[in-house]
Amino acid sequence: MKTAKRTGPASRPSGGRGAAGIDVRPSGEGAGAEVAGVDLSAPLPDDVFAEIDRALAHHGVLVFQDQGLSPERQLSFCERFGPIEVNAFDQYALPGHPGVLVVSNIVEDGRNIGYADAGSHWHTDMSYTTTPPRCTALHAIEVPSAGGRNLGDTLFANARAAFEALDEADRRRIEGLRAVHRFSAKERGVKRPVKLTPEQIARHPDVVHPVARTHPVSGAKALYVREGECVGIEGMPDEEAVALIKRLSDHIIRPEFRYRHRWRVGDLVIWDNCTVQHIALRDYEWPQRRLMHRVTAGGSVPF
Repeated sequence: MKTAKRTGPASRPSGGRGAAGIDVRPSGEGAGAEVAGVDLSAPLPDDVFAEIDRALAHHGVLVFQDQGLSPERQLSFCERFGPIEVNAFDQYALPGHPGVLVVSNIVEDGRNIGYADAGSHWHTDMSYTTTPPRCTALHAIEVPSAGGRNLGDTLFANARAAFEALDEADRRRIEGLRAVHRFSAKERGVKRPVKLTPEQIARHPDVVHPVARTHPVSGAKALYVREGECVGIEGMPDEEAVALIKRLSDHIIRPEFRYRHRWRVGDLVIWDNCTVQHIALRDYEWPQRRLMHRVTAGGSVPF
């Protein structure tokens, strides 16, 4: 694998102030941009939302700072990208709002009020479903800190850039391949802090998706495979498939493809699951408090 010049529809510049007047400021890292001048607590005009949608497809991660969002407004914003998904760990849904997953390490009356270790390994959200989500939005209500520095950063990896950096031999090798995505923690080999019930496992049988998927908005290709999420490749011997999955997974998270988000209270960060993978860093511990609301918008069958 080698780094290649990026080409294709997703590589066109999209920073600066767009036609709808929003200000998109690229992070200067491997993915991500800040969107300034937008108040998500109010309904967005169609042209403003369309520009945000295009920016999300291009940058993979968008950051909206200083957002005072109610759960209802967060749901309303995300619903414009696709139908709201209810997370498999719905025991941690916000009371009265099944589409809002509470992500938190806060303990009350001897139990966690939210999913404490969500995102603790590299992954793309809910790839184990037939129609994986288009995007996920996380709203920071409390951010852990120590010594005047916020903790609990999230790392994102640009899987579109990783695909574009493949050499032609690797692109030909993966063309048409489909990987097997599995929900079960035991067989995925990924530590889960929450024990899965037989009912949860039964609701999520294995699914297959392209190793390289096409973005439904931009048309760009991105790698859609992850060690620990994928257990095989159709028509390929297990040993060969596992080795290829690992090699592509390591390639995706190379430093030049990464963006590191340093959380602040009020941040609303939305990421495109068609384009990026992510991991939440656990460099804090109770009683350092973390509280976030997560909403996921449904997508389409990968192709």
